[in-house]
Amino acid sequence: MRYALRSLRRARRRSLYTFLAAFYPALILVVMFGFVAGELRGMFESATKLETGHLQIRGGEELPGGALPIFSLPEGVLEELGRRGDLKLLTLRLDLPALASAGSRSLGVVVQGVEPKRVSEISPIPGLISEGRYLAGPGEAVVGEELAELLDLRVGDTLVLLSAHPEAGMGAGAVRVVGIFRAPQAEMGRTVVQVPLETARRLVRRENAITSVVAFVRGVEGPWDAWRISRTAKELKEFLPEGLAVKGFQELAPEVAVYMRIARPVLAAFSGIFFVLGGLVVLNSFYLSFLERTRELGVIRALGASRRWLMGAVMGEALFLAGSGAALGALLGAGVVALVEHLGGLRMPGAYSEFLRAFGLEPILHLRVTPWEVLGSALAMIAVAALSAWYPARRAARLDPVEAMRHVT
Repeated sequence: MRYALRSLRRARRRSLYTFLAAFYPALILVVMFGFVAGELRGMFESATKLETGHLQIRGGEELPGGALPIFSLPEGVLEELGRRGDLKLLTLRLDLPALASAGSRSLGVVVQGVEPKRVSEISPIPGLISEGRYLAGPGEAVVGEELAELLDLRVGDTLVLLSAHPEAGMGAGAVRVVGIFRAPQAEMGRTVVQVPLETARRLVRRENAITSVVAFVRGVEGPWDAWRISRTAKELKEFLPEGLAVKGFQELAPEVAVYMRIARPVLAAFSGIFFVLGGLVVLNSFYLSFLERTRELGVIRALGASRRWLMGAVMGEALFLAGSGAALGALLGAGVVALVEHLGGLRMPGAYSEFLRAFGLEPILHLRVTPWEVLGSALAMIAVAALSAWYPARRAARLDPVEAMRHVT
C-alpha cells in the first residue's frame, strides 16, 4: 500500500482523473435514484389519494360503460375490517355516472359520494379548495375549477344531477355548490363532483349502497412497499364473502404500475453507461501508468518482488482511488438529496410544472434515496474500477524482469 500511495503522489494529475472517474458516476447515480424515487412516489400518491386508495373492495367487475357494480356490505364486515391491524383507514365511496346541469348548460360527470370526515384524512381535495369550503353536510357539492368554468358555476349556485346507473336506473337531485377546488389533474377538474355519501345514495334510492370500500394499508410509504398491499389484498380475498373482489392499486391504476416497472430498468441502463465510461477512464489511466513504469516494475521484479505483490500494488492503487472517489461521490449525492428534502423539495419550472399537473403530479418533487442505494452505488463503482484495473495489474504481474528493464520509456 505504501508503494501504491507513492505511485499515486507521483502521477497526481492521472490520479485525479481516476478519482473523478469513480466520483462522478457514484454521485450522479445516487441523485438519479433520488429523482426516480421522488417521481415514482409522486405518481403513487397522486393515484392512491385521488382515485384508487392502496386497494379497493368492490362488488365485482366493471359493468358495460365503465360503471361500477352497486352493492351493500354484509352486516359486521365493515367492523371486522376496522379491527384489522394492517389497515389504517377505510372509507366508503359511491361513484355514479351522471349529467350535471346548471342553467342551460350540462356536462357528463362522475358523482363521487364520499364520507367527508374520513376522506379528508387522506384526500388532498379538502386542501385544494380555492373558493368556498369543503363538504359539511347532505345536499352539498364541491366541483373542480374547470367544471365550474364550463357550467358558469359560483359558490352558492344550485347544480342539478341526473344519474344513470345500469343497476339503479335514473335518479335526480339538486345540490348546492359550497366549494370549488383546483384539481391536480385537468380531466379530474372537468368531470368529478364530490357530494356526501348520503346525497349520492338518494340518487340510487338505496340506503346502504356503495361501489367500493377504499382502504389504505399501514406501513406503505411508496411504490416500494407494494408487497404490503399485495399481501393484505390476498388475505382480504380469503376473509371476505364470496362475490366481493379485492383490487390493488396496480390493477386500479395500471398505467402507473407500467410506468413504475419501466422506470427501474431505464435507470439501470443509464447507470450502466456511466459505469462503463468510468471504467474505461480507470482502465486507460492504469494502462498508461503500467506503460510508463514498465522499467520500474521490472527492477522491482528483479529485486525479488513476487507477481502477487506487483498485482496487489497495482490493484491497491485502483481500489484506493475508486473506493475514496466512489464513497465520497455517493455520500455527496446522498447529501444533495437530503438538502433538497430539507428545503421542502425541488419545485419544477413553469412548463414542466404544467406537464406534471396534467398527469396528476404535484409540481414539487420530493427526492428519496435509501442507505442501500447509496452503498450499492459506491460498491458498484468500486467493482467496475477493480475489473478495469485487473488487466493492467495482470500485465504488471507477468512482466519478465530482463525485458522490462530494457524497455525505453
